[in-house]
Amino acid sequence: VSAPRASDRAATALCAGSMAEIDTLIFDVDDTLYPVSCGFSEHRNSDVICGFMLAKLGFEDRDAAMTLRNEYFRRYHSSMKGLLVAGQEGKLPKPFKEEELADWFAGECDFAGHLAPNPELREALLSLRDEAKLNLVVFSNAPRRYCMNCLKALGVEDLFEERRIFGVDDVLPACKPEPAAFEKILAAVGSAPSRAVMFEDSMKNIRAASALGLHTVLVDEAGGEARAAGGEAGLLADAPCAEAPAVGATLRHIGELRARLPELWQRRFARRRPAEEEAPAPTG
Repeated sequence: VSAPRASDRAATALCAGSMAEIDTLIFDVDDTLYPVSCGFSEHRNSDVICGFMLAKLGFEDRDAAMTLRNEYFRRYHSSMKGLLVAGQEGKLPKPFKEEELADWFAGECDFAGHLAPNPELREALLSLRDEAKLNLVVFSNAPRRYCMNCLKALGVEDLFEERRIFGVDDVLPACKPEPAAFEKILAAVGSAPSRAVMFEDSMKNIRAASALGLHTVLVDEAGGEARAAGGEAGLLADAPCAEAPAVGATLRHIGELRARLPELWQRRFARRRPAEEEAPAPTG
């Protein structure tokens, strides 16, 4: 019989009484399934979205286009939701069509230039799905087709059932961090807040999910230091805070799943204090 992994020993060492039974893991996409430092969010939130504003919405001035887009993006945390409202308020030169933005993000983003297959992530997700029998769900404030392209570029698209991949176009007129958006996803996948874990880089989404009773994992590449340039949370003035009561656990990157959250393989989740995040696994 082989010796147990250090991560398995760590899971056993956690107090069983503090563990919650879970059946579903819900992953945000941007700056969660890939690192902020790859530059993909900066690419999407600058040249890509600006090109859309100029080509499809009738803006002639780049600065004016980005000023309006960023105003509504900060307000609603979603380009699609923000532009939908901006159109309803008469702020756009031309009508906004949701499907045009979905097509633009899916076709104009340079997925291959910024994202690469992540074998560590793939191994963890495959094991969580097939061994732990957990439901794997994607939920993003970006359009669904864009999310599918991200998953493909990361080499994990086949690990998520299509019916469990949700973009903002699946929950409109709601979007994260609105409670109705989370509630719609939970209902669609047949889970409950107490049995689901939300992986996020956004503190506003973390707080909203926690308020509904979901367990939460903050993905913070900078580890509490100054956020890497280009991250959406930085653009949204939504800096990570591992000490916040809404944060159940933290990861520097999503590839740390097995090392930092070994209890997931037991279909359990244990809330950690920040000091516990850095504690070494027991060796005995």
